[in-house]
Amino acid sequence: MNANKEINPAEKIIQAITVTAELTGTQLSANAAAVMAEDLLAYPLDKVLIAFERCRRELKGRLTLAAILERIDDGWQSAEEAFNTLVAGWENEHLSILTTHTAMHAAESASALFNAGDKYRAGLAFKTAYERIVSEKKAKGIQPDWYVSAGLDKEQLAQLVTEAAATGKITNDYALALLPAGEERMNIEAGNLLTDKQKEEGKARLGNLLNLIAQKCALS
Repeated sequence: MNANKEINPAEKIIQAITVTAELTGTQLSANAAAVMAEDLLAYPLDKVLIAFERCRRELKGRLTLAAILERIDDGWQSAEEAFNTLVAGWENEHLSILTTHTAMHAAESASALFNAGDKYRAGLAFKTAYERIVSEKKAKGIQPDWYVSAGLDKEQLAQLVTEAAATGKITNDYALALLPAGEERMNIEAGNLLTDKQKEEGKARLGNLLNLIAQKCALS
């Protein structure tokens, strides 16, 4: 056997399943491990392997597919993060928020409680509904369905939409539909999608380059 032969993703996942099952005292048949590996191939390998590492550290019971999926960083917000994002929008009509259609759906069972002033029970109701729906979507390999809830502050909306498009959370077409004519819309149409952080980093690199040029000119 060639020691340098690269192990394919399925084999790496099977190895991770075997080791993690042993360390958690879980008995899995070969068929069960193969089915589990097939389901996990829908996700990026590096994130799956990190999820196994977390299972080995965190699990106190049997290894299950649900336990692995819960630990895969697949872009879905946690229930707490999703709820806090919605609350920020509910409490400030000027604020635009980036959430998901899934979170909006889960909020149907919580908004009445929140409007009645019971934020605690609203959070519990949201968590129950959100985690159930997200768990079902994760099991099917469905990615987050990002949605922009627009507030009254047009400048903040433009910044939010531009960053969401730059990070690939929303499509350019969706971003353009949310923006009026302006610099941000022109940047998206031209494919010039830089976040504020990237722009600042670019300015810093340019400043360093100009300083070096100035120093060389001074020495010549």
